[in-house]
Amino acid sequence: MAHTHREQSKPLAPNFISLATHYRSPSAENQHQHLSEHKTKRMKKCVIWCGCITAILLLLFVILIILAFTVYNVKDPEVRMNGVTLISGNFTSNNASSIVTILADMSVKNTNSFTLRYGVVNTTVYYDGTEIGGGVTPAGKAKAQRTGRFNVTLEIMAKKLEDKPGWIVDIRDQGLNFSTYTKMSGKVKILNLFKRKVGVELNCTSLYNITTRLITHGGNCVGFVSI
Repeated sequence: MAHTHREQSKPLAPNFISLATHYRSPSAENQHQHLSEHKTKRMKKCVIWCGCITAILLLLFVILIILAFTVYNVKDPEVRMNGVTLISGNFTSNNASSIVTILADMSVKNTNSFTLRYGVVNTTVYYDGTEIGGGVTPAGKAKAQRTGRFNVTLEIMAKKLEDKPGWIVDIRDQGLNFSTYTKMSGKVKILNLFKRKVGVELNCTSLYNITTRLITHGGNCVGFVSI
């Protein structure tokens, strides 16, 4: 009987503590659920914003590409020889100068919407297929939709003409035909993003009148442009 009484009088505290430990109030569960939903919404917003920003940047890039190859497409520059002037020396058979200096007035018309920057310009003078002189012009630039002009000083070795049989005939006819070849390399930078290289080659023929000592080029120039 005593044994039964001791079993009935065992304390219930441990069971009470266990139940209290696993018990969670309704307010705590609601708060946890609210935080979880808030994090989910924030993640969705971040994904949406990132997607929108990426789409906008991609659209802008596509627009720039379209503009670069349509509206802002590189156009051929126009290179011209406006005139040639004899500075010193002569080509006469009796008193041919060792060096004849002539000045070529040239221009570059940039038809693009961006500045054309070109390197050193080389001009070579030929007579009957033989190189007899040339000159070099420093690098420069032609602004957008503008025409830039520059002078090329050409030095011709007149003594080289004596080796050509046609030279005597030209002197007798009071006219000396020669040609010039000009090569120019440059580039156009579009929207400060895209670089396009431009190459220009120009062949011109000129006539030196021995009587008047004037040089006429007659507009006989053929140009070739590579982009």
